[in-house]
Amino acid sequence: DYPTDTLLPHMKLGLNVKTKNNRFLTSWKNSYDPSSGSFSYKLEIPRHGLPEFLMWRSGGPAFRSGPWDGIRFSGIPEMERWKFVNIVYNFTENKEDIAFTFRVTTPDVYAKLTMRFDGFLELSTWDPEMLEWNVFWVTSTSDCDIYMGCTPYSFCDMNTTPKCNCIKGFEPSNPQGGAMNNTSTECVRKTQLNCKGDGFYWLRNMKLPETSGAIVDKRIGLKECEERCIENCNCTAFANTNIQDGGSGCVLWTRELADIRRYVDAGQDLYVRLAAVDLVTENGNNNSRKTRTIIGLSVGATALIVLSFTIFFFWRKHKQARGIALYTDLVFSILTSFSFLFCLLSCLNKTECGQTGGRLNLLDTTDDDDLKLPLMEYDVVAMATNDFSISNKLGEGGFGTVYKGRLIDGEEIAVKKLSDVSTQGTNEFRTEMILIAKLQHINLVRLLGCFADEDDKILVY
Repeated sequence: DYPTDTLLPHMKLGLNVKTKNNRFLTSWKNSYDPSSGSFSYKLEIPRHGLPEFLMWRSGGPAFRSGPWDGIRFSGIPEMERWKFVNIVYNFTENKEDIAFTFRVTTPDVYAKLTMRFDGFLELSTWDPEMLEWNVFWVTSTSDCDIYMGCTPYSFCDMNTTPKCNCIKGFEPSNPQGGAMNNTSTECVRKTQLNCKGDGFYWLRNMKLPETSGAIVDKRIGLKECEERCIENCNCTAFANTNIQDGGSGCVLWTRELADIRRYVDAGQDLYVRLAAVDLVTENGNNNSRKTRTIIGLSVGATALIVLSFTIFFFWRKHKQARGIALYTDLVFSILTSFSFLFCLLSCLNKTECGQTGGRLNLLDTTDDDDLKLPLMEYDVVAMATNDFSISNKLGEGGFGTVYKGRLIDGEEIAVKKLSDVSTQGTNEFRTEMILIAKLQHINLVRLLGCFADEDDKILVY
């Protein structure tokens, strides 16, 4: 009932409904003083809304877990890695408990979840051979994990600059600024809601906003949830409460949307209410971009076809003089033209031709098959290192900072991130990577991947 700083398998963290005892973790004062420290991790159960864990620091909130989405807490997606050490977890909401618990699925394996004195949650497993605890997982420490790191009606995204972004249909309150130049810039609606005729903007991969004061009905689905939001003129957004099996349940926000984050491949869908004119503007921008793309591709494809038939015409006159058959040449010319057309039109499914929407790896620009650089996407490395969390930092040297990480398949990696003050350019970095990739020796670690763009240069071992 009083776990202090450590939660063991099968222990419960949260509220005992019958006794009203809310079990929570409290950190030590420091690494050698077990008296109560500045941090605590406690389940908050609002009268209206969804239960969420809050990390408290000296009486103020420092981190919010996000509500349970049926698989994990929406603000801690990296918890899914626990399965790699045979640990499963669950969040229970019934007449007896509203609580989180975990267990180990492999016999003779020991694990513990600890609240460190510096405010980090840490999952450790026991190594019987070394007789010590091995840290497997630590809560992320990125800027987007800070409670209310961005203002209401904006979301934090580690892959954008600046990190705080106004939701579509909102704009910075300072029109002269033109953009969110800092985390304190407020976002305001471009057009006030009219109740009748409003629509919804679809945000993907989101940590849901704080749900205190929200309306919750777990009996209905997304369609009925949308209808209820439309009928309630105070409703500002809606989402499913459970993302399993296509989604179920309904949560409606009637207040401002606060403490939101966007992930690369985690989170869930959030539907934000906008005035009809802002939805038309947004759709118009998308359609305009697509129209320009289609026109450009159509002109290019037509030019290719005309060019192909022109070349074929001159080939035919030349080859008639030689008495060579023309049928196969005609077929070849037509197929070549339409192959080009197909390749161009396939770009419509991309964000840009040759780019899928993530950060472009500038190392992937060579046609030399002898180089064979092992490329890796930035988003993959960021997820493996918890967005280059300070808790994953192994050391720092002349090259830059070294982080530990774990890929989605469980493979452990070391990541070198080039220092911001380095003057090494992309070409020099590519040359260095080619040399490293070609070296093979029993005493050398293997280069798994590399990434470079205008902002970052990264090596993965």
